Amino acid sequence: MRVIVTGTGDAFSNTRFGSSALIETPEGFVAIDCPSACLAMYREASRISGIEIDPGRIHDVLMTHLHVDHAGGVETLAFYRRYKAPDQGRPGLWAAPAVMDRMWERLAPSMDGRQFGDEPQSTLDDYFEPGVLAIEGRTRVANLEVRVRWTVHAVPTVGMLISDGTSTLGWSGDTEFVPEHAQWLSEADLVIHECGESAKHATWAELSTLPLELQQRMRLIHVPDEVTLPEGPMVPLKDGEVLEVGRSVSKTA
Repeated sequence: MRVIVTGTGDAFSNTRFGSSALIETPEGFVAIDCPSACLAMYREASRISGIEIDPGRIHDVLMTHLHVDHAGGVETLAFYRRYKAPDQGRPGLWAAPAVMDRMWERLAPSMDGRQFGDEPQSTLDDYFEPGVLAIEGRTRVANLEVRVRWTVHAVPTVGMLISDGTSTLGWSGDTEFVPEHAQWLSEADLVIHECGESAKHATWAELSTLPLELQQRMRLIHVPDEVTLPEGPMVPLKDGEVLEVGRSVSKTA
């Protein structure tokens, strides 16, 4: 499984894009979250990685939660696909039930075409093919199998285990430090875990209490700009980095 890390920043980063990634599949890219300035983010990731990222080839988007540093680019991607790449069709948009329940509530004020007292002209289905990620069970997205688990955060948020049948990627989602969540993610060949230094986020000190074997399979994102982490087995990722999950190889082209 090849993963392009498109962003590693937190909500207040002014040097990196919001934490997110793309997974390459035969059907196209599957995005994990879609932060603000997503088109610039994909262009920059293309430049750094050497992999051409066409937003028209994003087949599906997996959403962890609705905070702007994770969901702020959904509107941009929707309009891009509708007006700039209409021949590419509607991408899938996937989220767990409590997240999907409020998706259109978040997007509708700028996307439903309503003016003053008029009736709405569009719905979420006009832009995306929405799907619900099963909390108990497995959901097929492109050629991937996705499992999700609720985290502990300020709003409903999920972590993910994503498998292509050969290798598995663990994605923590935004979360406080929850040992049971880390244990659930430990099934993955590679775990990408958030690492903040404030409320509602896991800290490096907390993550460093996990078993060494798990730390060695863990890479960190969502680290605040002003924080320099100690050296250790948990290595921070960079925007544009390419990961070959299952080969224990991390590289930046």
